[in-house]
Amino acid sequence: MAVAHDAPFAPNHLPDGYVRPPSGMVVKRTVPAVPAVPVRTGAPASADGGALRNIDGPNEVCGTSKLQKTSGMGKTTLVMTVSKAVSAELSSEAKVDAEVVSASLGFKVTETTTVEDQTRFEVPAEKFGVIEVYPLYDQYTFNVYDGGRNRGSGWAMKPTGVCFHQYTE
Repeated sequence: MAVAHDAPFAPNHLPDGYVRPPSGMVVKRTVPAVPAVPVRTGAPASADGGALRNIDGPNEVCGTSKLQKTSGMGKTTLVMTVSKAVSAELSSEAKVDAEVVSASLGFKVTETTTVEDQTRFEVPAEKFGVIEVYPLYDQYTFNVYDGGRNRGSGWAMKPTGVCFHQYTE
């Protein structure tokens, strides 16, 4: 996606593979939400001059890669405990050093975090219950500037917990 000169990256943009937590999704955080580090004049820049501006976040999103699933016929209580390593993710249209992004956002965009939690789901008699778990992220969007010019947009995802999708069939 091309970004107009000096236009901020659309904060409502969701990259492929991520969704806003839908109604009925049980969201459990392992890591508290932390706002991005305020960018000041003299903010971190890469050796080639790239720096971040127009930072937006954190915005809560669920990944669409399933971490775990369980199911069963009711009447029963499904219990799921999850503990999985999930990597932070980074994407940018313009070249920018991961260390610059990490310093600007306040977390290491190259790090892996263990997300863990547990849920219980009561399945009524004669119904088939399902629990699926997906990673929860804090999404940050930004523009990469070099020499005062907007070179493109980018995003980073910080793993912060899990999204439990519980339903009956």
